[in-house]
Amino acid sequence: MTTLTPSSLSAALRDDLLALADTKLVLGNWYAECVINGRSLPDFAAMLGMSSAQYGHARALYQFIASFGDDYATLERGRGREDIRSLELLDRAPGSWEDFLAAIWLAELSSWTFASRYLHHADRTLAGIVRKIGQEVYFHLKYVDGWVRVLQELPERRAAFVQSVNQRLPLALAWFGRDGEDAAYAEGDAALPGSALRERFVQELAPTLKLVGIDQVPASTADHRADWRSDARRHGAMPEGIYEVVRFKHQELAH
Repeated sequence: MTTLTPSSLSAALRDDLLALADTKLVLGNWYAECVINGRSLPDFAAMLGMSSAQYGHARALYQFIASFGDDYATLERGRGREDIRSLELLDRAPGSWEDFLAAIWLAELSSWTFASRYLHHADRTLAGIVRKIGQEVYFHLKYVDGWVRVLQELPERRAAFVQSVNQRLPLALAWFGRDGEDAAYAEGDAALPGSALRERFVQELAPTLKLVGIDQVPASTADHRADWRSDARRHGAMPEGIYEVVRFKHQELAH
């Protein structure tokens, strides 16, 4: 991997970083929208902090991409729903507190696992952004871990959490792409292929699942249908409902 120059951001690397940034944008909105459903004052504080962190990650990545010629304002707030490349498991709003916990856990862990393949990139700016993301995601995962330990003692809610994990897991696995179709890795930008990242992600799931009585990660495969978009790492366009949540409503107030 070589240090990037102002004209050397490959299309494959741009695709990866935009998918990561868009996922962070949507996840930040998830936290902001769901904060009123927190179960305690510490939940409110944690969710607001995690929302702010996700927005920060997204903006840092948008700024990095923009330094190679993209327009920052367009990246952050000027694209239609068909151009947003967010993690597909976040398309569906949470149906319960347990579903919320399952979704943010899978989203935080899968997005960090994906980002980690750029942790030692030769471009120091990119590597620094990824390192900062990892430092903050560590605490986000600790938040979920704390709640999972609470669910250990509540059989019905524990079962609801596991059910939500099973429902959302295929889309988390899909985000790592089809095996053998990884342009960023093939071109030398990424340190690991998507298939290896998917395996690492599954391994990282195991300790938390053991807390809720699951000794083996549920058998599940990545769900890649015919309309899979490898550049966007998702099927089709973001639904209108979630787009209305994440889009800028008053662009004149942005800076």
